[in-house]
Amino acid sequence: METKYRHTQYGALMFIVFLITGILIAVVALKILAEDRVPSAILMLGVYLLGLLMFYSLTVEISEEKLKFWFGIGIIQKTIALSEIQSTKEVENPWYYFWGIKVIPGGWFYAIAPGIAVEIELRDGRIIQLGTNQPKQLNQAIEQKSKPNPASTVRG
Repeated sequence: METKYRHTQYGALMFIVFLITGILIAVVALKILAEDRVPSAILMLGVYLLGLLMFYSLTVEISEEKLKFWFGIGIIQKTIALSEIQSTKEVENPWYYFWGIKVIPGGWFYAIAPGIAVEIELRDGRIIQLGTNQPKQLNQAIEQKSKPNPASTVRG
């Protein structure tokens, strides 16, 4: 299936948080290794690296029939049929939404950085907000693909 829109966003603030956390974890891991507790150090570093791989980016992709988005290497991902989309709009979220995956009134929030999101209202009333640094392009790509094409409508 041909991709009509694809964008990967990397969170600069998320990078700084992961960098600081990584330095602190490395210091603690060295102390733990000095105490000859190798399995504990490996577990701690493994959990950190898994978190880093899972949340270093957010990619949104739109094809002919679906919207798909995933964090990092794709362990956390979601696919929505474009036919399920009722409407979209740009929204500015409160500062405390920040980043990550959160339950919000009416649905879910997914973002890699604070700021503007595209709110997608599904036909069943649920809401999904996708944080993005390309809100106009994402909104336009969803709107173009989720609306029926009048040229393909059968008349008769």
